[in-house]
Amino acid sequence: MIFGRKKQEKKDKGPGPGGRAEPKKSLKRKIYEGVETSETATRIVLIIRFLFIQAYKIPTGSMEPTLLGSEASLNHSRGWGDHLLVEKITYGIPLFIPFTDNLIVRLPAIRKIRHGDIVVFKYPHDPKKDYIKRVIGLPGDEIQIKNKKVYINKKKLDEPWLKYGKKHFTSKYLESGEESPRDNFGPIIIPKEGDNIRFMNDRIYINDKFIYNKKIISMYSREVTGEYFKLYEKSITPSGENKYIAKYDCYFVMGDNRDNSSDSRYWGFLPCKYISGKPLVKYLPFTRMGLIK
Repeated sequence: MIFGRKKQEKKDKGPGPGGRAEPKKSLKRKIYEGVETSETATRIVLIIRFLFIQAYKIPTGSMEPTLLGSEASLNHSRGWGDHLLVEKITYGIPLFIPFTDNLIVRLPAIRKIRHGDIVVFKYPHDPKKDYIKRVIGLPGDEIQIKNKKVYINKKKLDEPWLKYGKKHFTSKYLESGEESPRDNFGPIIIPKEGDNIRFMNDRIYINDKFIYNKKIISMYSREVTGEYFKLYEKSITPSGENKYIAKYDCYFVMGDNRDNSSDSRYWGFLPCKYISGKPLVKYLPFTRMGLIK
């Protein structure tokens, strides 16, 4: 009997641990686990994309020669535009109320934005669109453009990024401030958080300093004041009759292709809440792979 019992126990041993046979997973169970794993991976990818990194494609030639767009321009035939990876950590990750452009908070930044930084941002007049430009003026700076040369706080700005892009100053004719802000603009002060802004008819005062030139007057006259308010309605807080307080730091951004760029010269300052991140690398096309400066 003892011999028979041992033989029976040996016969009952299976391939599983401890000699016990494990039931095979059903096909339905395997599919369920596969879907569950896929969903988890998708969530992780979406969280990384939403919070930390984003892929971006350059559509236009406004940043030539630094970044090439897919659309044809005067100095670049239509082709495959540069593809970038944009990181959101350096300037602090912005968190918005879902499906709105209302900023809840911006997480702590690694460093502040500097003159010459390239930034990706939501176009203030239409936050569904992403733009990419170079930061030329910082909050509180006085900026002026004289015959295409940029002056910050009355000192000429050194722009090494234009070293290889002189051909992008395509027009030989210099436009006056009365005609266009392209070549002559300002002086104007870039608002910073807490600044007092006052409108008196066609005049703008920032911290009681009067801002004036013919182009500024034409841009911010009573006829187009509605556009100014449309841009800043969520960036300024009323503090009295025709008086407001800036809620956000603002920046002045321009494209490297100065004669062919829609930027702060035309549509106004960039409130910091719209800045999404800093371009890190070009990954396509392969012939232009590299870090972005």
